[in-house]
Amino acid sequence: MKLFLKLLGLLVGVPTVATVLFFFWASAGTADKQTYADTFEYDAPSASQQDSYTIVSYNIGYLSGLANNTTVRPEQSLFTANQEKAIAALQAVKPDIVGFQEIDMGAKRSYGVNQVDVLAKALGMRGSAIAVNWDKNYLPFPYWPISAHFGKILSGQAIISRYPIEKNNRIVLERVADKNFVFKAFYLDRLAQVAQLDIDGKTLVVISVHLEAFDEETRVRQTQFVRSLAEDYAKTNPVILMGDFNSALDRPTFVSAQGDTYTETKFSIKEMLASDLLTSAIPQENWSDKSNATFPADQPEYKLDYLFYTPSSIEVMNTQVVTQADQSSDHLPLMMRFRLK
Repeated sequence: MKLFLKLLGLLVGVPTVATVLFFFWASAGTADKQTYADTFEYDAPSASQQDSYTIVSYNIGYLSGLANNTTVRPEQSLFTANQEKAIAALQAVKPDIVGFQEIDMGAKRSYGVNQVDVLAKALGMRGSAIAVNWDKNYLPFPYWPISAHFGKILSGQAIISRYPIEKNNRIVLERVADKNFVFKAFYLDRLAQVAQLDIDGKTLVVISVHLEAFDEETRVRQTQFVRSLAEDYAKTNPVILMGDFNSALDRPTFVSAQGDTYTETKFSIKEMLASDLLTSAIPQENWSDKSNATFPADQPEYKLDYLFYTPSSIEVMNTQVVTQADQSSDHLPLMMRFRLK
């Protein structure tokens, strides 16, 4: 009987210990947290003084195209092709600043490529600033099959610029509260990345965000926070707030890549319309126009990506959804040409 109990203890205990050890190892990061908001410089000539500038916001979906967050494991050739297509599309609009969301900095799912460096160098940028929001030894997502697991991941947001990046700040936004500890251990941080750029002697504050996709109450509060954050900077500087807000006025229900259905009743993007200091580069009355839709990339139907600016200090010349990017991501880039007053 004692031998049986010992064997039973081993059968139960060893797998339990192994599971616990795997959990703590897998959910730990591989990078030094002190590097989560690093800036980098490249061997590129200084930008000449200009009368106007171009900024792009792009949820690049780690260059996985429509396979983003699905159980499909794309071949490396797909990432290479999407990278070339995204570079060509961005080169065509000649951006001075690009804010990326969902960009990998050396992840198994995108074959270890530092997409920030590749894109910054290809576009002739002077510098980049990163904001890491997903750093795990092993990410067991999508859940099945195991062969589709993301594995080691280092990902987040980045701002690349032809102009000097003076400061870069990574702000972690409120997390979804009603989730279990396993979900919280592996879920990505939602961020506001704040970069201060020296644009021909003037400080431009660029804030890039990627807000909560699935929990509406959390997303509403995150939107309120980033609006307040941008308004604080707007008291002293020109500000551009951009990114994937994961909200559309004409999308009451949507289905995730995993097949779960979600509803939007409060339409969190409305929180931005309450601002007295910031306005949308594309007027609200045009948001439902399909030519301004950014998602999904193959048949754009909804506007999830936005550019807001301070009209007291910035003049918008024109905007454009960069359709040439095609299906490099599941989102399309949004461009704004502007002047500083």
